[in-house]
Amino acid sequence: MRNLNLLTLTCGCFCFFAAPSRAGGYSPRVGRPHPDFTLPNIADRTPVSLSQFRGRKVLLIHFASW
Repeated sequence: MRNLNLLTLTCGCFCFFAAPSRAGGYSPRVGRPHPDFTLPNIADRTPVSLSQFRGRKVLLIHFASW
C-alpha cells in the first residue's frame, strides 16, 4: 500500500511539473489602471465596483485553482 501511495504521488508531481504553463505570454501591467468590475457586497449583497474606490489604495489578490 505504501508503494502504491508513493507511485501515485510521484506520478502526480511529474504531471504537475511537466504540464505546460498557461501563463506563457503574461506580463504584468505595472502603472496602468485595472479594468473595472462589479461584485456583490458580502454583508448585504449590494453591488460594489472597483471604480467606487478610485483615489484610495486597494489590494487586489488574483488567484486561480485549475
